[in-house]
Amino acid sequence: MIKILVVVVCVYLLYLQWIERPVRLETIVEFLKQLPWFTIPVMITISLLSWLIESKKWQYLINDFYELRFRESVFQNLTAQAASFTTPLRIGEFALKPIFFSKYLRKKVVSRTLVGNVSQMIITTLIGIIAIIFYFHERLEITTTFLFIFTSVLLCLLVFVISLWVLKKWDHNEMKSQKWINTILYSMLRYLVFASNWLFILWLLDYPASTLTIIRNIGIFYLAVSVIPVFQLFDIAIRWTVAAYIFEGSLFNADVILFTTTLIWFTNSIVPTIIGCALLPFQKLKTQEE
Repeated sequence: MIKILVVVVCVYLLYLQWIERPVRLETIVEFLKQLPWFTIPVMITISLLSWLIESKKWQYLINDFYELRFRESVFQNLTAQAASFTTPLRIGEFALKPIFFSKYLRKKVVSRTLVGNVSQMIITTLIGIIAIIFYFHERLEITTTFLFIFTSVLLCLLVFVISLWVLKKWDHNEMKSQKWINTILYSMLRYLVFASNWLFILWLLDYPASTLTIIRNIGIFYLAVSVIPVFQLFDIAIRWTVAAYIFEGSLFNADVILFTTTLIWFTNSIVPTIIGCALLPFQKLKTQEE
């Protein structure tokens, strides 16, 4: 009954999300015609590749107390995405993932789920801070290079140290240092993969900015949309607002910015959610001890 309810709710909310968006179908079709035929398949492939990396990270995170097959890890992550789609800060993931495991493992599963999410946030925050510093460096015309570099490094180290301290307190020092480092590296790799969708689509649309400027804007964009505790279902409005400001919609057709944001949101969030909804009925939930 839980599985059926989640699937029905996901499908219904996806339907509401589609009909309530102000982007008209004819506008989307018009922009799509301007793009090469391989655009959508490549973007979906990039998105799914990022989820495969996330699944490998999840498999690695729990391998010291549970041997999880990679296929099961993929299923768990995609179905957790479906569950977290209607909750802020991916709370649904913390509720669903433990149900895949026996009761005595659930506390550890919740702990490692937090580690995985926080490690991803560490990367998003570090890159975002660097991007913001570069943004203000250009706007304020800071001339002291040493001060600029020193401030950047100091802020990044501060975020990194605080995050590691919080995580170690939560996990009671059960994870070794090397495991922390590898988890963060997995998070970095995943970030680079799913963020490349922005580079790909803006390159096809001839966005009038250098590659470094685009990378800077991507860093600020993901930091901004990550710190706002909004439901994934409704965060497209936040993404539109942030993207229109960061990517300077007044200089680059605002409709194109909205279309690009919607397309990336669809490939990075909606497609994995749909797959997760489809896989959920085939997942085995351990609602009682075996």
